Amino acid sequence: MPGTENQNKKTKIGNILKEILTGDIFSKQFFARQIGVIVLIVILSFFYMNNRMICEQSYKEIHRLRKELNNEKYISVYNESKLLQISRIGTIKELVNKHQLNLIEENMPAYKINLTKQETDKQ
Repeated sequence: MPGTENQNKKTKIGNILKEILTGDIFSKQFFARQIGVIVLIVILSFFYMNNRMICEQSYKEIHRLRKELNNEKYISVYNESKLLQISRIGTIKELVNKHQLNLIEENMPAYKINLTKQETDKQ
């Protein structure tokens, strides 16, 4: 019996090779037997193409957003440096003198007045 199985396998392989070489593999009968597999392959290929297009669009959107984020960071750093420059004591003094506001700089530092609860109740 084992010899007949071997012989059956050889004849099946021989039949498949014969179908390929003669072109019978593209016959109507072949496609009728394999229609389910062919439809599955076509559907999977459509899903693959759709998924690839969506991934490419997402990648382009991520790339665009990263560029925009970098631009916003540069603008933020620029604005921060401008604000630091404006808030320097020397710059403030120049602006006060330029606009003739007649403000005088205090020599004494500011201090905090602590009131107890009793003092606040009296007022």
